[in-house]
Amino acid sequence: MARYGLYRFLSLCCLVWLLVVPVLASELVSPLAVDVPDLDSELVFSFYGKTLQVAKIKPVKVQSMGESDVADAWNGYKTVDVDNVLASLRSLSDELGLNDWFVFELVRNYVDALLKGNDSLDRMVLDHYLLVGLGYDVRLARTQRQLLLLVPIKQEVYEHEFVRVDGKEYYLFFDDMESAEKNLSVLVACDPSKNDVGKGHSFSLLFEDTPLKVRSGEDRFCELDDGNIHLACSVNEGVMEMLRNYPLKDTHHYVTSVVLPQFQDTILSQLKPQIEDLNQCEAANALLHFVQYVFGYEEDTESYGHEKAYFIEENFYYNKNDCEDRSILYAFLVRSLLGLDVQIVEYPDHKCTAVHFTDCLTYGNGYYIGGDFYLICDPSFVGASIGKCMPEYRSVEPRVLVVEQLTGKDNDHSPLRPRLDKLVRVPYISHNFGSF
Repeated sequence: MARYGLYRFLSLCCLVWLLVVPVLASELVSPLAVDVPDLDSELVFSFYGKTLQVAKIKPVKVQSMGESDVADAWNGYKTVDVDNVLASLRSLSDELGLNDWFVFELVRNYVDALLKGNDSLDRMVLDHYLLVGLGYDVRLARTQRQLLLLVPIKQEVYEHEFVRVDGKEYYLFFDDMESAEKNLSVLVACDPSKNDVGKGHSFSLLFEDTPLKVRSGEDRFCELDDGNIHLACSVNEGVMEMLRNYPLKDTHHYVTSVVLPQFQDTILSQLKPQIEDLNQCEAANALLHFVQYVFGYEEDTESYGHEKAYFIEENFYYNKNDCEDRSILYAFLVRSLLGLDVQIVEYPDHKCTAVHFTDCLTYGNGYYIGGDFYLICDPSFVGASIGKCMPEYRSVEPRVLVVEQLTGKDNDHSPLRPRLDKLVRVPYISHNFGSF
């Protein structure tokens, strides 16, 4: 999916470039003085349901995995006018609101479409050349059988192999991830961009202020009601497909991710007036019961065969989730609507949340950190109110994930949502579950 879900994305911006730029150039420079790009034609391919069009460069054949042959291929691309392709990729990235991960997928899908019938070596070298050209610190390496990309990612990625090079973690990406080699004993650097090594930047899996603007397929309408709170919204299936195989990262990144700001603003604006006359404990209880009752419960292994955490938006598309997804969603709602400090509480096989209340007396199961009391709020303990911990976990010491509230301007996307950026891990806090 990471390679083949990307084929619909690159066409529209480059079509505009190809049609407009030559005309402007011909007005400014005489035809005899113009350097003619080494373009055969335009490449049309799809990227998550969108048809894209980018200049098609003449590919360079890589003769072998040997470093000299890879270097020869790199030198070959230096003689081709690739700048227009890089400019088109950057333009598309900006237009479609792509973060670093989706730029990575965009490049690989472009190369896959261009070199569909070619050898894996050809695709990996061009992948590498373009990603370095876009400013990323990507490196090439080889095993005894194939080339692979070494990709630095700022956030920890779970269930994905990595190596350390010069004290930095690089994740391994093969031409075909289905044929990825495991437990590599031989990994040799094969990097023709020696002068540029370390100068590029690492990839980030975060969604910054720019929202995803990719829309394809239909919008799925969702209407949820637990008898007290009602919510109606719609989510685009194309965006959900983009998130389906997103790299798995730490839970707190999902709490603070803003994939679709307008969607999040829509649900928050509907929920706020339904709880604004309640005190903190009453409002937290109402939101807790809402999350407990309106979604079906299903483990990731049943849905996907592997672990997957949901972004906020995905809960409303699939309408079913597990304890981690519910904890992420509940933490987001409580912080955004009530402005309270929420922590993710992690047990060996379960996740819930804990909230620090400031305007109401709290009784129930919880723990102290730094003199502040945090009350357990479990979105998966159906029917339980705030302060109720599942009996099997009352004597288990959890790991607590703390998301600190920063001072300053609120998130530009919504006046309802505080800005959440800084995170601190607190390993295994001693606590005393009981009545307070």
